[in-house]
Amino acid sequence: MTFEPRLLLNYFNRLAPRERLLLGVAVLSLVVISLYSFVWDPLVVGHEQLDRRIAKRESDLKEMQRQRDTYLKLVRQLEGNRATISEGDPNFNLLAYLQTTIAQAITREHVASMNPTTKNRGPEYTEQQVEIKLTQVTLPQLVDLVYRVEKGEHPLRFSRLQIKKRVNDIHHFDVSATVSLLASVAPS
Repeated sequence: MTFEPRLLLNYFNRLAPRERLLLGVAVLSLVVISLYSFVWDPLVVGHEQLDRRIAKRESDLKEMQRQRDTYLKLVRQLEGNRATISEGDPNFNLLAYLQTTIAQAITREHVASMNPTTKNRGPEYTEQQVEIKLTQVTLPQLVDLVYRVEKGEHPLRFSRLQIKKRVNDIHHFDVSATVSLLASVAPS
């Protein structure tokens, strides 16, 4: 059976004007509904999905940039921390170095005691510490000492610093401090 458009046209011409109008409205409605369902609605839904994906990717990009900044900050901190770790000069003696530095900043008569200790900080690092007790030290002398120790040629730091005012002399202080040096252990 073949389709002949002439038969359809003959059928349409035999209809009453009111039926032709109703058939035209039905065909037009079918075309409009089909265009909306198969063309317009998928375009709108696809556009909304694309907008959501773009917003999601932008938020992902911002998060990646934030994580990148955090990573770079941590890398800078790690490099800064590596600068505070001595490479392990076997000839360096922390106690002797501090005695010389204290003699330059404060006279030796103010030194009450100096006690060295060494602690292992995991399999890769050791920490050398010297506990220092000073008596009758002026504030400029203390500042000079702290500057010389922390800004010297070796990566030393004060891990503890306690300053007490003397009761009978407000211009002099008693100081208790711990100076430490973190050194990497030489591989065997």
